[in-house]
Amino acid sequence: MRPIYGLLVSLLVLLGFGLSGCGPAQVQSGGDGSTLAAPAESEKAFGPVGEFKFTERRGKTVTRESLLGKPWLAGFIFTRCSTICPAMTLELARANKALEAVGARVVAISVDPEHDTLEVLNEYAGHFEGGESENWLFLRGAEQATYDLIKSSFKLAVERMENQDPGLAVSHSSLLVAVDAAGQVRGYYNGVDQAGTEEAIRRMRFLAGAPRATSILPSINACLNGTSALLLLLGFVAIRRNQKERHGHLMKLAFVTSTAFLASYLYYHFVVIPASGGPVKFAGEGPAKTAYLILLLTHVLGAIINLPMVLRTFWLAHKERWDSHKKWAKWTFPLWMYVSVTGVMVYFALYVM
Repeated sequence: MRPIYGLLVSLLVLLGFGLSGCGPAQVQSGGDGSTLAAPAESEKAFGPVGEFKFTERRGKTVTRESLLGKPWLAGFIFTRCSTICPAMTLELARANKALEAVGARVVAISVDPEHDTLEVLNEYAGHFEGGESENWLFLRGAEQATYDLIKSSFKLAVERMENQDPGLAVSHSSLLVAVDAAGQVRGYYNGVDQAGTEEAIRRMRFLAGAPRATSILPSINACLNGTSALLLLLGFVAIRRNQKERHGHLMKLAFVTSTAFLASYLYYHFVVIPASGGPVKFAGEGPAKTAYLILLLTHVLGAIINLPMVLRTFWLAHKERWDSHKKWAKWTFPLWMYVSVTGVMVYFALYVM
């Protein structure tokens, strides 16, 4: 059911952006020049959340006071929405997965409470990963009270659209709002893409007092790349000295090391990074950032191109087709060396410099 629902969500989002005025709002600067998408460790605050009394989908009453003591990330959705809400709810699910362990709540507030009964919200929550979590609240309240809260406390627009298709019944913001443990609004983040969610997660982790998740894997990956480069160099020296057996052993070790790097790299990017609130970003600006992006791009493209070349070169050696092996090695070796060395350089650019 969930894979089918996810496909429908994607189609609805693609179609929906052209159907309604409640498309994704852009995170911009405030009138005083302040950034609405406050950086993770910023002390910026935008004012308190006012009093409210809503009902959670399980029947429990939730108020401003009951949410004090832990930060919470708010998003405004409705279950019949055919535009931004499915994408927003998917991003809220992503946030909940990352934040549950640090004690930061996720709160989805319905802007169509007349239709979104507790039963409807329960069914809707069940379509999303983590929707059953006690940490993820789905709230409904009186419509006017909800709209007043959104406008006065969160400073966001919301409006019921008369004579519209049910999927376009309410025009509302796509921003996720970070609220701290004292009930103060602390930042606004794009709620329909992963980049905005990662910013929000980093902000919420800071507000929850959680240190940024760190991993030793980037250092391990750099060491694997450096080791691979050294083995390649030693293998090149060995073949130049006609030490064929030593050359073969060294190149096999280089291949094993590069394979270990690839496995570690994929695990880090697909498992560790999503759980830690997003990747580390390059801190430089201007020419330094341009140089880094060129370095990163050539490293990644080189790695993609080099893998089949390495496999082909090894296969030719296995078949003892030495003339063809030598021809392939002339191109494979320098690219393999470049990928290994630039992997270390990318590490230093991100984590050291």
